[in-house]
Amino acid sequence: MDSEDALAKVKEASEAVRETARNVRQSLEEGQPPGQGLAFLRDVVREAPLPALLVAFMLGYLVARR
Repeated sequence: MDSEDALAKVKEASEAVRETARNVRQSLEEGQPPGQGLAFLRDVVREAPLPALLVAFMLGYLVARR
């Protein structure tokens, strides 16, 4: 197997994984009605991932202390 062939197969597999992830994400978004708690949380995390991570860490810390 040539290195160019291996690189081409890796690129092909990578594109297939991206397309599959895109299809799964789209199917999940279509299956959830907007305005639900999970949809709201998902939108907040997409807009501000670091503050959401900080809040999740703080909540985990508070729960673990109990």
